[in-house]
Amino acid sequence: MVRRLRPQRGSKAARGLWALAVAVPALLLAAFVIVWTTPLFEVERIEVSGTAVLDPEEVAGLGRDAVGRSVLGADLGAIATAVAELAPVKSVEVTRSWPDAVRVAVTEREPFLAVPSGDETFLMVDDEGVVFDETETAPVSIWRVEIADPGPDDLATIETLAVLISLPPNIADEVERVESPSPAGITLYLDDGRTLRWGDGSEGEQKAEVADRLLEGGYEHVDVSAPDAPTVS
Repeated sequence: MVRRLRPQRGSKAARGLWALAVAVPALLLAAFVIVWTTPLFEVERIEVSGTAVLDPEEVAGLGRDAVGRSVLGADLGAIATAVAELAPVKSVEVTRSWPDAVRVAVTEREPFLAVPSGDETFLMVDDEGVVFDETETAPVSIWRVEIADPGPDDLATIETLAVLISLPPNIADEVERVESPSPAGITLYLDDGRTLRWGDGSEGEQKAEVADRLLEGGYEHVDVSAPDAPTVS
């Protein structure tokens, strides 16, 4: 009796899968080598967007080490770290822009305070207390505040920001300028010539209620730094 051998089922499929398993990594490796070594995928430029205070050329210069290298090998983290250290930068996103560029998208800080510096310039301070620019003119839409040493760690700056951010619109609209000689000595100068001593940033809601009542009474000088015991003159 002759036994016939049957061909094993699935052998062609198995060979196909094995070939595919070998081919795919090989193709990926070849693509990686091409991208890494071919001049077509070298960084030729640094594209910068979102700058108004900063010079885009200055920002692009922080990524110059990537120029001439593979787009895939560009150290995006190092570029982002360098750009983030620039004072006007609030946030930054660095990405690859295929086939031959690195894109740097900057979000700059917005001025919140204008602090006189000398006789002719103003320091621009954002709502986090960061000094990021110096200009000859101050936008009319931001607070004009006198502070000796503005900065994110300066207590007078911190308390001033707390006061102004929480100030109700009916009072805020009347403020012409602010003096902050100390953290607890914040005074608001109103556009009709009256003064409102606010103190520090605590008890803002209670101070606003007391200030409203006393200002409506026509007093020239109102002190609500201690809202439970305000003074007027």
